[in-house]
Amino acid sequence: MAELDGTEPIDDHELLYRRIPVSMGWYSGGTLSPEAFNPRQDELTGVSIYRDKYKTLEEVAKGKGKKGYFVAVFRAGDLRQHGIDVVPRPNTTDGYDPGHAELPGLTAENCETASAREKKLALSTLAIDVKGPFVATPTNQALG
Repeated sequence: MAELDGTEPIDDHELLYRRIPVSMGWYSGGTLSPEAFNPRQDELTGVSIYRDKYKTLEEVAKGKGKKGYFVAVFRAGDLRQHGIDVVPRPNTTDGYDPGHAELPGLTAENCETASAREKKLALSTLAIDVKGPFVATPTNQALG
């Protein structure tokens, strides 16, 4: 059997995580805002998500946010049923991260199109759970 390196296809039953900064107010009162899926300016190939088979919720929740993060949980097949593609894209920016994946239909360049707005709205309703908030710690802030 081949060793898993993060490049293998994402199964429809695989769980995926999206980190959401508490400071932005995108998750409140049990409601997830479509804005939580706006790509950052450097997300040119797709919005970042993380694969459960490689990363824990706690690992995904680590970041530079001073107020911490929520983590939205999705099932890959649910996204695909709504026309949202999900692809493995291991990150090599800060070491090797096999758990990194992307939603290529949502990029910094297309985020204001009708198609992207539809995808963001769908994502705001497709989360099977939202965990947190995970409180920021000095360790969390350093791992961005």
